[in-house]
Order: sequence, then C-alpha cells, then structure tokens
Amino acid sequence: MGRRKYLVAAAVLLLAAVGAVVLAARTSPSSVGGASAAGNGSSAPPLKAKGWINTSALTPARLRRKVVLYDFWTYSCVNCVRTIPYLRAWYDRYRSDGLVVIGVHSPEFDFEKNHANVRRAVKKLGVDYPVALDDDMTIWNQFGNQYWPADYLFDRSNHQAEVHFGEGGYTETENEIRKLLGVPASAPRAVLGRREGGTDGPSDITPETYNGSERGAAGFASPQSLVDGTQVFTAPAVLPTNSHAFTGAWTVTPEYVQSAVPGSSILLRYVAGQVNLVMATSHGQPIDVSVQVDNRPASVVRVHASDLYALVTDPTDGTHTLRLTAQAPGLRAYAFTFGG
Repeated sequence: MGRRKYLVAAAVLLLAAVGAVVLAARTSPSSVGGASAAGNGSSAPPLKAKGWINTSALTPARLRRKVVLYDFWTYSCVNCVRTIPYLRAWYDRYRSDGLVVIGVHSPEFDFEKNHANVRRAVKKLGVDYPVALDDDMTIWNQFGNQYWPADYLFDRSNHQAEVHFGEGGYTETENEIRKLLGVPASAPRAVLGRREGGTDGPSDITPETYNGSERGAAGFASPQSLVDGTQVFTAPAVLPTNSHAFTGAWTVTPEYVQSAVPGSSILLRYVAGQVNLVMATSHGQPIDVSVQVDNRPASVVRVHASDLYALVTDPTDGTHTLRLTAQAPGLRAYAFTFGG
C-alpha cells in the first residue's frame, strides 16, 4: 500500500491520530485537506536523521529552550510544496525570537531518497530552514506520523503544543507560534513571498491518481490488467470521469509505469483546475512529453530530473481529458495530483 495520506476527518479521528504512536500509514489518499488540534503534551524525540541540509545535526541540546516546528514533507508532493512559502516566512520572521523550523524529508518514492535530488529540490524551492533527511522513515515513525504534509509544534519546554495535517490553517499556526514565543500582538507578522502551485480545490476534484501496479488500480480503465511487466495497452472508447488509461507499450512496476516505445500515452479524465505529475527518466537524459487537454493545442514539457511537473494550470476547475505522450522510451510516470 502507498504512504501518502491526508486528513479529511472528524475531530475525534484527528485526536486519535495525534495521540497514538504508530507506524507510518501505508494507504493512498482519497482527498486532500487540513485539520488542527491541540498537542498532546508529549516530548519530541531526538532526531535520527540520515543527514542534514542547511545545518549541522540539530541535537536536543541545540534545540533546548527553542520553539520548534517539525514539518513532514517530500519534494514531489504538491501539497507539501504549497506550504513551503509559509514555513519559510515564519522561519525568516521569527527565528530571531527563538523559532526553529525543521523540514523532515520523508520520501514517498525511491528517487526521493537520493540526497542530491533533495538538495536540488531544496535549492529550487527556496527552502532556507534546516532539513533532516529521513530516508528510511525513522523520524516519521518516531512521531507516529501518517500524513504529508504534517506539522508538529513544540513549546520551549519541548512539549507538543499543536499539530496540523494537510494544507491550510496558516493564520492559526502563526498565532500559536507567536503565543509560544511571547511575541507581542503589536509586533509585525510574517510576510509571505511567492506561493507555488496554487490551492486545494473543492472536495469533488479528482483524487491523487497513481500509475504503478501497487496503487494504480483505482480508476484504471484500460481493458488490460495493470500487472508488472511490459505490455501493449489500449484505451476504452469513452473514458469515465476520474479514471485513467494507457495506450501503446508501457512497462509497469509497483511505483511507476515506463514508456517502452515513442508515442506511448496516458489518458486521464479529471475534474480540477491544476494537474501535476511526478515524472523521471530511466537513463538520466531529458525526454520531451506532449500534453494535450481536450482539443487545445498540445504543449511540451521536458522531463530532465526526477520531480513534480505542472501539466495544467487553468484558472477555474472543470472536467477535461488529458493526453500525455512520451516522445521517447524511458519516461517514468508516478502519480498525478490535482488542485483548484
């Protein structure tokens, strides 16, 4: 089962998730949302990171008497990317008051365990706060976390003061940060710079859609079975809403599908304004991808690194059909995400 999971649940479920110390969830998301709750007063554990970016190791001694915000993220997660400008703004505004922001990078896909990839993403996204590399989900499990993105806020005595799962709630989180730091109400607030990626759409937009065999069966509409190996796929004459299909030769793996010949396509019938896709190449060389929505002229996206790529950025939500065509073999397509 997959690991990305976002919270849209009643408060009682949230409180249960916050209070429990469990292994990382392995379930796919049905939707994206956010929810906050008061912390349970527990202490943050010493971080067992595989490495650090933007800092040397942050030990308990270095965090003593600090207000610490732990943000669980992974760089191909669009919802995580959209929270980064807020985290950056809080860190830049309040670090002189005693705030430490730690981005705990807990990867979903194998390529996100590559430290060079993470460093490149950190630079690209403008992440200037410390990042702990959590390749094997050790810190994730220490916190009993289940969601991307997830924020755990601790006071100066290292007691959990607040948790937030998913996007949103930024004003409330900043208010709690200011309270824990003792910042006067009249003091300036954080100033938000640019915001990447857009916002969540309404609850009826298409849910995150995976292509690999491990999680891709939901909404898969090709008449062929989605099983590991190389085969030639066809698409149905009519593609149902919130479904996807392949045409041409694709090699299926648990995490992704890989184009086996030029011209292999993925068709997607979606409801959203924005469409993103995690892509990579098998050989490290760029591959051009044709993207056509309905009958519009096709655009070209060049895939040159293992990353999240924006395919569609419409100003309003709508129901559309997208055709993505690989111009060469070796294109890897992992997961579609959507926004409004």
